Amino acid sequence: MVDKILTGAGFVLNKTYKETRFLKPPQTTYAVYNDSVAVRGGDYVNCIKEHDVTIELYEHTPDKDAEIKIEEQLDLLGLEYEKQERYFIQEEQLYQVIYDFSYIEKGGH
Repeated sequence: MVDKILTGAGFVLNKTYKETRFLKPPQTTYAVYNDSVAVRGGDYVNCIKEHDVTIELYEHTPDKDAEIKIEEQLDLLGLEYEKQERYFIQEEQLYQVIYDFSYIEKGGH
């Protein structure tokens, strides 16, 4: 799901977005995400995955276009999300915008 959102917004896996962190961050707007998963089901069959996702968007200067593209992808998939206020990380000299959302993935056996 995260790949679909970020590639749909124009980001490129391992170049402008990655899971957890970049060892050497790109010199352009980039995203890092975390995906926490809880698995459950019934009668000894785990077939439901609940995902809690955080996408952290890092910008050298405020990048409203990148934000709009991410939000368009979230809207396109019908995902409810919370967007936190942009803030400046002084020690990194970067702006950060955080998106939080959840979704359920069902699998059958």
